[in-house]
Amino acid sequence: MIGILIFFKSHVLAVTLSADLKTLEAETLPLASFLFAQLDPMRVGWHNKPNGNEFKDLQPNEKKPVGSLFVQLRPRKFEGEYQLALRILRDGPHQFLRIREFTDGKPLNHKRYITIPFEYLIGAIQGGALRKLFPNDHVEFGGWRHQTTYGWETTELIAKSFTKTGKHTFPQEVYKQGETVTIPWNSLRSDLELQPLAVREPLFIKKDDSGLRFAFYRIQPGDTLYSAVVIRFLGETKHYIRSQNASDLLILNGLADAHQLSQGQLIKIPLEWISPEYLHQVPSIYRNSNELNAEAKNTSPQRQSPTDVSQPPVNKLYQSSIISLR
Repeated sequence: MIGILIFFKSHVLAVTLSADLKTLEAETLPLASFLFAQLDPMRVGWHNKPNGNEFKDLQPNEKKPVGSLFVQLRPRKFEGEYQLALRILRDGPHQFLRIREFTDGKPLNHKRYITIPFEYLIGAIQGGALRKLFPNDHVEFGGWRHQTTYGWETTELIAKSFTKTGKHTFPQEVYKQGETVTIPWNSLRSDLELQPLAVREPLFIKKDDSGLRFAFYRIQPGDTLYSAVVIRFLGETKHYIRSQNASDLLILNGLADAHQLSQGQLIKIPLEWISPEYLHQVPSIYRNSNELNAEAKNTSPQRQSPTDVSQPPVNKLYQSSIISLR
């Protein structure tokens, strides 16, 4: 009889533990997968109830919990903690010890996924995760159009994920599934790389090997880094700042000598440095909400606002390079 009771209790305990494990897995189940920089498979999901020490600071003190997003990724083969942190974490050089927290002290394994809180990741990875997590989001006149997709979404979570301050005020406190809201361009985080950008020739935009967007220039005969790139494209007039920019471009492009450039060599330049005369806004996309509301009043019922901006008219009007339209 005692043996039967012990067996029964053990069986009940095993079933309970199994149920608890399944519940925990459901709370942390990835919702979508994506390929970052055409190289690294990643998964994004939402923690219903943050667990573990690494998530304790992600739960706010408000009565209505925000929850927390996470991304799961794998280190590259032979990649160490420091290299991984440099590649994926904000302020990577000073955050690399957190990799051990995310792996629970286990050695890195390129076949094993690591779960990392959303807010620690670089903006480009966050942007890719948000695109996949919210597949109905897209570029809209005046900003980024977000559609409420899940029952657990809150305005606090959306503000924290998409906006610069993380405390953006929305027209409504609560949005039901299917309802949409436009986040203005001046509130949207630029590091998410969701904005459509355009540069004039001879510059063009593309993502580098790390998955980050840069402007690129192809060196022509007689070009120097200082005159052909810094002075021409950066628009800075102060000599000492130009010298700093030239030094930074050397490091960014892995160059040892600014005077030893070969014809056809590509130089990548941070988009934030480009002079306004070599940047231009995609027509209609950046108009503010007041202009759009005024236009909507004069629009006939038969006319519909275009939602597909994958082929904007700018290509017909300007010689420009555009990236990241949706």
